[in-house]
Amino acid sequence: MRDNENYWKRLRRRPVSRRGFLVGSGVAAAGGAAILAGCGDDDDDDTPATQAPATAAATTAATAAATQPAGDAATATAAPTEAPAVEDRSRYGGTLNWTQRGYPTGFDPSITITDPFLMAQTYSQLMAFSIANDTFYPDAAQSWEQIDAVTFVANLRPGVRFNPDAAGGREVTSEDWAYSLARYPDARQNRGSNVNELFFSFMDEGQGASFDTPDTLTLRINQNKPFASNTRAFAAASLVVVARERVAAEEQGDLGQVSGINAGTGPYMVDSTSDTGFSLRRNPNYYTHPEMLPGTRFNVDMPYIDTQESVIITDGAAADARFLAGDADYYGLVDTIKAEEWSGQPNVQILEGDNILDGSSMIQLAAAKWTPYPELSQALSMAMDWDGYIDIIHGGQGRRSAPVSPTAFPRYALSQEEIRSYQVYDPQGARTLWENNNGPDIFPELDTTIPSWTPATTEVQFIGQSFEDSLGVQVNYNPLELATFIASANGYTGTKDWHFFVAGNNAIATMPDWNALVGYTPDGYGAIWGGNWYKGVNISDPWTDPDHPNYAELGGGPQGDTVRAALEITHPYARQLQDYADRQAATFDEEERAEILKEMQRLIFTRYCCTFPLPAGSKAYLAVGSRLKNVPPPPDGNETAAFGHWRAHNVWLEG
Repeated sequence: MRDNENYWKRLRRRPVSRRGFLVGSGVAAAGGAAILAGCGDDDDDDTPATQAPATAAATTAATAAATQPAGDAATATAAPTEAPAVEDRSRYGGTLNWTQRGYPTGFDPSITITDPFLMAQTYSQLMAFSIANDTFYPDAAQSWEQIDAVTFVANLRPGVRFNPDAAGGREVTSEDWAYSLARYPDARQNRGSNVNELFFSFMDEGQGASFDTPDTLTLRINQNKPFASNTRAFAAASLVVVARERVAAEEQGDLGQVSGINAGTGPYMVDSTSDTGFSLRRNPNYYTHPEMLPGTRFNVDMPYIDTQESVIITDGAAADARFLAGDADYYGLVDTIKAEEWSGQPNVQILEGDNILDGSSMIQLAAAKWTPYPELSQALSMAMDWDGYIDIIHGGQGRRSAPVSPTAFPRYALSQEEIRSYQVYDPQGARTLWENNNGPDIFPELDTTIPSWTPATTEVQFIGQSFEDSLGVQVNYNPLELATFIASANGYTGTKDWHFFVAGNNAIATMPDWNALVGYTPDGYGAIWGGNWYKGVNISDPWTDPDHPNYAELGGGPQGDTVRAALEITHPYARQLQDYADRQAATFDEEERAEILKEMQRLIFTRYCCTFPLPAGSKAYLAVGSRLKNVPPPPDGNETAAFGHWRAHNVWLEG
């Protein structure tokens, strides 16, 4: 474990403002840097995703033309039409070693979110998207077109086949894609899926969508509503094609759960699994990309690296030691402090890039506990040392965040000045508000969860110390391993065993709807983390009353897993938020969308419940092993939905 006293001494040696001394030596020992409780996948960059996607064609001619509805001002660009790059075939070979912090909670991509990297390598998406290049690249689809606001057509690549363990390695058809995409609502409703419905609600057949397959290579999706970010969703690691033969049949709709570990068409397939890790090998049936379009990270046929070996190490300090010793080729994003400590180590490369992940960390409150007491949740916001967080956690190089990233989506963002007007650090005012509204009696202590698989939870420590110093309330830290941490975050209202925790989102840089905003909306993690938006899912009715006589029957108690009523947003604030979310997603007019999103963010900031976006660092740092070459730096980096390392075929091993 990290020597926490020395760690905080190193922090205090930094040239920070007086706020930096708030933390002091009384911070409780914990464990973890970045907490990914809410995961998912999608894609976008600083060009707002307010319109229909570009049409890209990966033919020998390598042509690409943008197609968008009237009023669509700008779109992510299609792959350029320059001369194709020449592939370096000398780089093939080797085994990539990496470390998992916990065993995957499943291998069905419509259900699990705990290992998007594994899904990105063993399954295929319709397309890929680079944040850095602001460009879509063809993958399982060779071209696509948004015919109108509610009609999307994908022209599939011929020759795409399942791996040998899935359906005998047969060729994929448009019917396979229609079947696979139709599974998500069922997985969400009946199988405990953590894939957010934001990604698939626009093609939910239960809400009026439909799929047409006029031939084996044409997929037509008749959406139930306009969704300006749909292409970003199709480039996500979760929306993939699975072999129907590997899905356990059920009486109702044959939309059961994937059985086994190999059901995809991706560049790799799972070779072996055990309690201590798993291995991947190249899928011999992997399809070819006709040529290497400039900027793409796909090779013509297969990735350079032969095999991958993953070792599961839940102890964060041990995982760090393995990486620093050169026994793991990939680590992931690190904070400023760790980047400085590790820079220059013989087995380490620190790749630096712009951080566009504003809002990727947030303070999430258990809504059922806080909603009846708005003055107390406001006191929490006032108790938080926002600038001190930038000083300590980000080494003085950072900015305020909002529900929509000011860096990734400046068109839709609130100014730093306006955000500061909502995030006011006033410890004396916070203490007065807390005590005048019976805070010490209602919340004599505050409980939070922390990840046990990382060596230091500096974010949570700082926040907890802010609350203790400003409000005089004791904060208790409960370390949890990965699966339990996810379950604790996403459990039903009656099972929330925390008052707050630091939530994260590994797809924050993607589309405005997903971004940090998903932590607030009823169709996003606002329902899961907050725990009581909907009637009949995991929500009580009325919203603020867990003592309602029908609470358990409506989904708030032990029977909530199996009892489901019609989806109905019952709370006025929840309904208001969802209306904003629906309106911005349905418009292709950028100015209109910007105004809707700004109004929505102002509503969230003045409500004080139940998610506070944490400040973001100016730079992002990705730690990889010294022999791993050609890794995309941030902002793509480790983003599975952003054509990062885990979807890049042209990453190779030296020596």
